[in-house]
Amino acid sequence: MRIDPDIKPVVVEIDDKEYAVAAKTVDIAEKLQKAEETAVKTAKPQFELWLQHLEILLGRAAVRELFPGGKNENLDRMEAIYYGVLDAFNYNGREARSARAEDTVTEAKAIAEALKPLGDLMALLGGAGDGKFPAIRRPK
Repeated sequence: MRIDPDIKPVVVEIDDKEYAVAAKTVDIAEKLQKAEETAVKTAKPQFELWLQHLEILLGRAAVRELFPGGKNENLDRMEAIYYGVLDAFNYNGREARSARAEDTVTEAKAIAEALKPLGDLMALLGGAGDGKFPAIRRPK
C-alpha cells in the first residue's frame, strides 16, 4: 500500500485576493483549541471567536484587511469567510479521508464481484429468490 504524505499548501481567495492558510500543525491546533476554550469560559460572542480563529489561520494583517469596519461588519459575511477558511484548513485531511473511502468502495466492489459466482451457484442449487440457502437435512 502506497502512502502519499504530500501535503499541499492551502490558499483561499476572498474578494479577489489570495490568503495563505496556516499549515495544520500541532501548534496551530492547540492555539485554535485554546482560543475556543477561552471564548467559552469568558462567554465571548461567537464572532469574536471567529475573528480570533481567523487571526490564527490567516494572520492579523489579513483579518484587519478583511474586516476594516469594526462593529459595522456584516456577520453573515464574516461567518461565510470563517467557515470557508476552516474548510480550507481541513482540506488535506478531508482529501486523505475521501481517498481512503474511495479505496474501501473499490475493495467492496471487488469482493462483490468475487462472490458473484457463489451467488450464481446458490441459484442453481435452488436457494435463489428467497435469499436463503437451501435447508440442510441430517440423516436420522
